[in-house]
Amino acid sequence: MKAQLLAFPDRDLTDVPRVLRALADAIERGEYGDAHNVACVVDCGDSRVECGLAGAAPEPGATAHLLFAIAQRKLEKG
Repeated sequence: MKAQLLAFPDRDLTDVPRVLRALADAIERGEYGDAHNVACVVDCGDSRVECGLAGAAPEPGATAHLLFAIAQRKLEKG
């Protein structure tokens, strides 16, 4: 399995819905290959953080954990 951190396609990252729509458009264009799964973390404010997974994972919990762990390592390595 290969994972990569996404470089969000928009320069203005303050408009979360617009950035997510641009990411969805890029996925539909095939810019991320088959894009089997997408893991997300949402800072909802007031100390509330939600995470989720979209895709075709047979074991969603394990897949989400793996993707978040891979992303953490990539962030640590720079």
